Amino acid sequence: MIWFFERKDARLLYEIRRQADGDDYELVVTFPDGRQEVEKFEDAHALIERSQRLQDALRAQGWVPPAPAPRGASTQ
Repeated sequence: MIWFFERKDARLLYEIRRQADGDDYELVVTFPDGRQEVEKFEDAHALIERSQRLQDALRAQGWVPPAPAPRGASTQ
């Protein structure tokens, strides 16, 4: 799953995925400058808790999910 957040003209995203070479999970944050931070988790419950804390922290820092495009608006 991928979540997008915006603040002014910047965009940040984070992704939850399975490790490519194992059964564990990764939470990957991609910052507006392209830098990435990766956190690894063996336990899905711990990953979900961390994801919720991250969303709360981002919102507290002024990051918000992007507004949906108006119906009928061009995506080009």
